[in-house]
Amino acid sequence: MRFVGKLVLVIGALLVAVLAVGYGWLRSSLPQTEGEISLAGLTGEITIARDAHGVPHISASGRNDLAFGLGFVHAQDRLWQMDMNRRIGRGRLSEAVGPDGLGIDKYMRTLGFAVKSETAYERLPDDAKTALQAYAAGVNAFLTTRSGALPPEFLLTGVEPEPWTPSDTLVWMKLMWLDLSGNMRYEIARARALSKLTPDQLATLYPSYPGDSEPAFPDLAAIYGQSGLTELAAVVGPEPQIALGSNNWVVSGEMTKSGKPMLANDPHLGLTTPSIWYLVRLHDNTTDSNLVGVSFPGSPSIVLGRNDRIAWGFTNTDPDIQDLFIEKLTEDGKGYLTPEGVAEFKIRPEVIKVKGGEDVALTVRETRHGPVLSDVSKDAEAILKDGYVVALQWTALMDEDRAVVAMMNLGEAKNFEDFKAAGLDYAGPEQNMIYADVDGNIGYYAPALVPIRNGGNGINGRLPSPGWVDTYDWSGFIPYGELPTRYNPDSGVIATANEKIVDNDYPHFITRDWSLPYRGNRIRHLLTEKAPHDVDTFAAIHSDIVSDLARDIQPWLIASLKDDTPAKKLLADWDGAMTVDSAAALLFETFLLHYQPMLIADELGDIADNYSRQKPGLLKSSLYWTAVAAGADPKDDAYYALPALGEAASLAWCDNVKTEDVAETCADLATNALAQAVADLKAEHGADMKAWRWGNAHRLEQTHRPLSNVPQLAGFFALSAEQGGSQYTVNVAGNGSDKGTHGSDFGASYRGIFDLADLDNSRFVQPTGQSGNPLSPHYGDLFDLWRETRSFTIPTKDVIPAGADVLTLKPAE
Repeated sequence: MRFVGKLVLVIGALLVAVLAVGYGWLRSSLPQTEGEISLAGLTGEITIARDAHGVPHISASGRNDLAFGLGFVHAQDRLWQMDMNRRIGRGRLSEAVGPDGLGIDKYMRTLGFAVKSETAYERLPDDAKTALQAYAAGVNAFLTTRSGALPPEFLLTGVEPEPWTPSDTLVWMKLMWLDLSGNMRYEIARARALSKLTPDQLATLYPSYPGDSEPAFPDLAAIYGQSGLTELAAVVGPEPQIALGSNNWVVSGEMTKSGKPMLANDPHLGLTTPSIWYLVRLHDNTTDSNLVGVSFPGSPSIVLGRNDRIAWGFTNTDPDIQDLFIEKLTEDGKGYLTPEGVAEFKIRPEVIKVKGGEDVALTVRETRHGPVLSDVSKDAEAILKDGYVVALQWTALMDEDRAVVAMMNLGEAKNFEDFKAAGLDYAGPEQNMIYADVDGNIGYYAPALVPIRNGGNGINGRLPSPGWVDTYDWSGFIPYGELPTRYNPDSGVIATANEKIVDNDYPHFITRDWSLPYRGNRIRHLLTEKAPHDVDTFAAIHSDIVSDLARDIQPWLIASLKDDTPAKKLLADWDGAMTVDSAAALLFETFLLHYQPMLIADELGDIADNYSRQKPGLLKSSLYWTAVAAGADPKDDAYYALPALGEAASLAWCDNVKTEDVAETCADLATNALAQAVADLKAEHGADMKAWRWGNAHRLEQTHRPLSNVPQLAGFFALSAEQGGSQYTVNVAGNGSDKGTHGSDFGASYRGIFDLADLDNSRFVQPTGQSGNPLSPHYGDLFDLWRETRSFTIPTKDVIPAGADVLTLKPAE
């Protein structure tokens, strides 16, 4: 027994030694942050000084050397993220993860990001090409000079990083286009619903923006029933989540304590580990000028931030720049119909390499509108028998894409004219670009290629369109000179939160899918209420978690409930704040989860599960008219109150069409939904209603691509915590994900506050850390700051911040 005991000790010691050696080897994947590295191809010295938060201050001579340095530090800190995003965008995920990546790869190969990025790169001006080449050279300089292990993800997947190319940057930017463009998913969702609903019912489920009017939805169910949209929906994903948007605002000096403008921005995106953003300062030592803000690992530009004279921020306008077209095939299936007759498909063969498996051949077909998406659905063969395919027209798939030029020029803008001129090269998803300068000016511009659709188009981008009729074709783009812009408005305030940005007399169609104005109205209200402003008041607005949607619905819900219960009192006493300790917030959101299906599931039948996204217009209106009928005061004049939809159309949803002998009312449904919510919460959180907490159910998980899908590794790579807020709070926090009923996976992906009286007093934070390596102390060190809406400065007074680690890149002799 002693021998066995000694043997166990020896084995244990050996295992500890092996683990120690292995851990030591893995730690060699952390970047060198001090000393000198000699690199061939460099013409000048580059200084990289990392501050206490891991933010690099890069000092070099001119745009191209700075691009080289940024490529080097991106590769040092985010190599796996860069490689993974490139694989996804190029349709090469299966090479790393095996057959599980085939669905994404087929979709990406069909979109053709790799092909379009090569074409776009060839059409760029020479100075932009040179900058992209310099950035790629910086990435590759790290790859060729590094020593030690690769980051853990490479070791776990057996993948080796390939050299970076200039077109890889454009692939990554197109991947962001995809993230910011969701109209085709709306089209599919509405089209599928039309297979069950009348056009009038669809208009209530997807109402016009408050105050707008539009033609009735056309009845094209016969076509949609044959086009394979059900299968296509599985490929392109569900309709976009509500509030997956952003906030930005800028105020003039008349509203600040300093007398100079202030600007804030917090783009809302899906949150992953590491963050999509990378904070950096770029110092041009030939001009002693600075750029500070967030960059995309994979791109050489500061996307959001400030230079020494201006600051800027973006929110997504969510323009309608995608149209799905149903193309009618010829009898032999080899061609398709156009207004001019039969046309042949453009054919592009693709071969997908699969880790541990056989290569997969894919034939991509393109029509005059764009790639045939229905070919990558699982049931494509069945779709083809019906004689139709579905193609996508999208501005991201045009041969020219100069967005990278716009981003470079934006960082060098000195005034509003320069700022707008930079936007002339921007053709991506339209952004609400706000502006402030040290001279006291504020402004706004929304550049993009926004399609103009032919007059008489009854669909107007709302549904997939017949591709063989020229009525539905695009006829050009809104001229840049006619895109929305503002400069020094009398109000002294410009604020956007993805809501409608133009008046009803604006002559062009941008989209019908604006976000509801709850967040925007709340921000404008707080900007007035908290003035005069400084960085602390702006931070307080960033941290606001009052749900104006909840406050809009609450009185009508209370008046509609048939029974007086403790749950009703809890909701009646609630102020709409979505704090982590709030029992009422948890009860309200759980009520909505039960009430909406009771309204719509019977009409939608077997596709009802695809319509779980909140429908605020219908939710409020059904309760509003129920409460008014019960004698409630119809007065509805709070700043956050949105107008109710039509009474008859709203209440028509209350009766369950499957119960012919019973006529249910919305009061019945609301009372039953609240009772079910209480029962669910008691079962999950205990009988004591006062002990319920929103934060216990509403947890954020910042997942890792792809290792969060491996249960044994997820906890090592992901960052998780309880989270206040909701879809409709300024401090936005998703509600509903594959991580649980109330789980969250999106929010503010970065926060910036810019003080034009003292730009070094500007504040920054992002939700993970600067490093993508889980062994680094900077992997998640900003998470708590971000959750508490705290931030830090990135000063530019000194080239090298005090206490920084300094790495110098020198030309090889």
